[in-house]
Order: sequence, then structure tokens, then C-alpha cells
Amino acid sequence: MPENLVPFMPPLPVSSGSDVVDVDLDVSLSTPHTMVVQARLETVATDAAGPRSLELALVIPRSKCCGERPRLGALLDAARAAVARATRAGTVPLTLLPRRVVTLVAGRPHLIPLFD
Repeated sequence: MPENLVPFMPPLPVSSGSDVVDVDLDVSLSTPHTMVVQARLETVATDAAGPRSLELALVIPRSKCCGERPRLGALLDAARAAVARATRAGTVPLTLLPRRVVTLVAGRPHLIPLFD
């Protein structure tokens, strides 16, 4: 994923009447039991260093997907788990505040609506 931060990006579309993500995500690994989607956690630094980002791997069980498209709840659960892994146990200094999680769809960034 590019390191430059895009000020605005569209959220992931969800099909009406269901909670399935309505686009083909850029899957980095696919097995019969899981799919892995690359994402980026963008953070806001409380110092003058400015925004930073951390790469995330969103691991989604196939049982929570419809083909190659995950249910939104499963994607959000995977994003929460990835953010927790990336920020716990002093891995990330407390000066970095999570801002948003971004993934690619056909090479274009889309927002995963994890934070309000």
C-alpha cells in the first residue's frame, strides 16, 4: 500500500438487504479456511511528526464469507483484532492514536468504518 495518506476516501460498499461487502477486496492470501486482506492503520501522532501508518493483515474465516466477499461484521471483527495486535504490549507508542483503517479495492483505497 502506498505510504501517502489520502484525506478522503469512500467507505466500503455493502449490498443492500445483506451485510456482505459489495466489492472484490484485494486478497493477499486465500485458503479453504481463511482469507487475508491487507489493510493499513492510519494514526495521528500527538507530536509534530504528523500522521503515520502501520500495515495490518485482516484474517477472515471463510465461514463468514460469501464466496470471495466477507460479511461486513466479519471484516470489522478482523480489523478490530488486527488493530489490537498492532497496538498492544508497547508495539506502538502511546503518542500514536488510531485514526482509520484503509484497504484497497482494485488498487484504490477504501475506508473500513471501524472508528467513529
